[in-house]
Amino acid sequence: MSLRAHSATALVTAVLAVAVTASVDWQLCRGDFSPTELALFVMVGAVFVAAGLVAKCHRPQDNLGWLLVAAGLLWLVKGFRLSTVPALFTAGAALTNMYIAVLIQLVFSFPWGRLRHRWERWFVGGSYAYYAVAVVSELAFLDTHRISPAHPPSLNLLLVRDDPRVFAALQVMFGAVGIALGAVLIGVVVARWRSGSPAYRAAVAPVWIAATAWTPLVSVWVHSPQHAWTLLLRYPSTALIPLAVLVGMWRYRVARAAVRNLMIEIGTAPLGDGFIDALRAAMRDPDLTLWSFSRARDGYVDAQGRPQVLPPRNDPREATALIRDGVLVGALVYDRAVADQPTLLAAVRAATTLALDNQRLRGELDAQFAEVRRAREQTAESRGSATRRC
Repeated sequence: MSLRAHSATALVTAVLAVAVTASVDWQLCRGDFSPTELALFVMVGAVFVAAGLVAKCHRPQDNLGWLLVAAGLLWLVKGFRLSTVPALFTAGAALTNMYIAVLIQLVFSFPWGRLRHRWERWFVGGSYAYYAVAVVSELAFLDTHRISPAHPPSLNLLLVRDDPRVFAALQVMFGAVGIALGAVLIGVVVARWRSGSPAYRAAVAPVWIAATAWTPLVSVWVHSPQHAWTLLLRYPSTALIPLAVLVGMWRYRVARAAVRNLMIEIGTAPLGDGFIDALRAAMRDPDLTLWSFSRARDGYVDAQGRPQVLPPRNDPREATALIRDGVLVGALVYDRAVADQPTLLAAVRAATTLALDNQRLRGELDAQFAEVRRAREQTAESRGSATRRC
């Protein structure tokens, strides 16, 4: 991500934060939105955008960074609900829940950085449509001046007519759809966790823990004045989500460091179980496998010399060929959760390729030494036979 893009995104964020702060009407808030809460609100948007910029720097090949930035900007835009300017209020109210749709896409995309299946794209697209249509439809039948006299007339530009019964019916209908979306999302998360490998679970655990903490707190509301501070818990719990994404991504940076340290020791260390165990620990993939390429069998073999076949396209495992100086030396088989971490995978591929090439060279040297020994033995035997004849 270029410095110009960073600067433009930071400028847009700063302008939005200042615009939201300047447009707040404290009479409209009626004391329910304190300066402390406003500061926390702006902080959450800034954390999302900052985390997105960091993510985009370290993983420019996918959309995780842009999703975090989009969620942060949409979070700030919804702050215009506190404005008495009709256009700003309407825009903020209409987009008030759109950041949730972005978070749903983030959950479905993490840790790969993209939606992998067609049904996921349909579900995420439906979520965007739901959060847009639901709020706009409800605003069409809600006169905010009736709900709060502090709201000036004609504040809601989307108002068609004030009809409490239609508004209540829409809330029930869209509420049921929202519950169904939540149930599907929870079901997908649970299914992925149960079927996922240790590498996948290690990557998504921080994000799902943060989402679990955010879900109950985001809607908390205690009317008792002495417990009003509990409402502020929504903001730090929301800010945990982008931070958790960075933690999940940081795990791969730590793994790359472990692999680099392992490469330093390869020079004199033989390729064996200790090397494979170190790779498995670094990648948190206990099923990681390293195969050698056998020219005699014209195929891959495992450590015991048994022939192996590369996994098919739809297999949960993935393989990458290891080539050294144009020579195929082996293959690395690993969990697909690692496949979309190209920097980590490149470090592992370099380490294993070097290790296999060293093993190949040692084998060739051993073969040459064995050939030299056999030649010397044959020479010694020939001389002994000649001496005995004499």
